[in-house]
Amino acid sequence: MGAAWELLDRRLQKFPCRKSSGSTAGELQNGDTATTQVTITSFRGPSAATMALNAHRPASRLASRALRSCTAQSSTAHAPICRPLIAVLTSPFSTSTPRGHAAAAEQDAHVPRWARTPERMKATFSPRSTKNPANSVWHVNADPAKLDDALNNLLGKGGERLLPDELKWLAVTHKSFDQGRRGFNDRLAFLGRRIAVVEAMQAILSDPAIAVESSEQIEPDAFAGRRTPFEDKALEAADRLSVLQPDAVFDLTKMQKLAMDTGISEVVRWKPRKVESLAASGIAPVMAGALYAIVGAVAMQHGGKVASRVVRERILRKIKA
Repeated sequence: MGAAWELLDRRLQKFPCRKSSGSTAGELQNGDTATTQVTITSFRGPSAATMALNAHRPASRLASRALRSCTAQSSTAHAPICRPLIAVLTSPFSTSTPRGHAAAAEQDAHVPRWARTPERMKATFSPRSTKNPANSVWHVNADPAKLDDALNNLLGKGGERLLPDELKWLAVTHKSFDQGRRGFNDRLAFLGRRIAVVEAMQAILSDPAIAVESSEQIEPDAFAGRRTPFEDKALEAADRLSVLQPDAVFDLTKMQKLAMDTGISEVVRWKPRKVESLAASGIAPVMAGALYAIVGAVAMQHGGKVASRVVRERILRKIKA
């Protein structure tokens, strides 16, 4: 806008203007200091405002409106009327915390993160509408002592001391709980599953009973008389993977049973899609994911060796039993 005003002033100086009717030629010749009022309509020739701002029509409209507004108010007020509007438009957005959020933040400061939903993540209304309101009612565990007992049953005596409180609750929280606003265990479960798969493959390759079964199930070679297959002691156990896969070792039904036997199923925080049918809501993968997430949390806290030992001694041994 500053450049537009400067251009307008330059164009006004080039065009001659008529003197207003309030002053006479004699007054000007006598050297009196009579003021000459000039309006845009008193110019000889084309309009100065049109010529100055013809290159940019939106800018010319905005300049003409501001000029008319300021000219109309110049006789009654020294400050232009457009100043408050410009001040409001050019002021930056406020980044300060509202008073309501600040008070809620002070109250939540004393509540652990796993036990609260962030205030700014709460909506004023629920966008979800359920046909049956009974499906929205589902209670989860909020007792830390009950969670510690379940971890002791799974990890052994003193298992609750392996993980900090926040990591414990994150490992047993599914993304369906509270719309994932308190965190969920997907990444921990991915890490724990990778560790479990490695341990399952090592168990399969080192199991001699699986070698007998694989030798009986291998189909005879139709070209055995014309070629000699390559054999090596390091590759003898590789055929066992054609009989048993790691996915078959960590079956979802077996993992769900282990979670129910150790009490993990009672402390997992999740929201089933159908409260009346947990199987249709996918309870088996949810419980398996919680067990994998606990392994991943142990790996993050104590390293891969401790997590591998947990898989061998506390999961594989109980599944095979």
